[in-house]
Amino acid sequence: MPGIDLHLHTTASDGAFAPANLVRMAHEASLDCIAITDHDSTDGVAAAQEAGQNCGVRVIAGIEFNTMWHGQSVHILGYFVDMEHPELQTVVARQRDGRLYRAQKMVEKLAVLDLPLSWEDILERADGGAVGRPHIAKAMMEQGYVRDSNEAFAKYLGHGMPAYVEQPKLTPGDAVTLLHQAGGAAGLAHPYNVEGADQVDLDTLVPELADAGLDAIETYYTGYTAGQQAEILDIAERLDLIPTGGSDFHGGGILTQARLGAISVPPESLARLEAAVRQHATL
Repeated sequence: MPGIDLHLHTTASDGAFAPANLVRMAHEASLDCIAITDHDSTDGVAAAQEAGQNCGVRVIAGIEFNTMWHGQSVHILGYFVDMEHPELQTVVARQRDGRLYRAQKMVEKLAVLDLPLSWEDILERADGGAVGRPHIAKAMMEQGYVRDSNEAFAKYLGHGMPAYVEQPKLTPGDAVTLLHQAGGAAGLAHPYNVEGADQVDLDTLVPELADAGLDAIETYYTGYTAGQQAEILDIAERLDLIPTGGSDFHGGGILTQARLGAISVPPESLARLEAAVRQHATL
């Protein structure tokens, strides 16, 4: 069975590896098909697709939108998106500006806490990609303020912590609509949060998104128990959603248990995603 991972991050957002390097690593991990789903960015896709052509890995153009639903963070994945779609890139630019503003405010809060950081150093770490909390965490580690990224999030950067700043976000329904407009399919990412954040009400959220046109729900995911996976499969069947998945591999201390090649999506799920994209194109 081919290795399929539909949730990977590069340095275009908060991943630790450049797109071409990540594709080579995916090839070494026996993955045949991957999706690059950087947060609020498609900048890493073209380089990843070029690398994929060179080593025989199919690379799907994807994205992960950070959205807000009744005060809670909900992530929406896009698959097979048109990276040149004007409205998609307008929203991406707006999201990127929001992330930059958020990061600046977090650095300001850390300074008030007597934990000063160089903003120029953080921008350099992002290397032209979307600035995120992992870049701030790494700067904190180098300054000796924390031992590792986990401590940075647990004490300062995580939700509700002293340096946390919320980012203005899309609604999940808006993200689904936008992804369809951009020629793609839309999926709910990691419906169960394995990192301890407050759990959203899936019984309300998922039917609402299904009514808005959601195509898929991430079912095969790093850290899920067999029981959680079975529950999501049941939701997918009841609401006629495609069970997708991926490792959510970042490297660099984010979701440290994620491993390339450890999660593989059934080929029929990929085929159903492709069929959904073709159906949207006829509407």
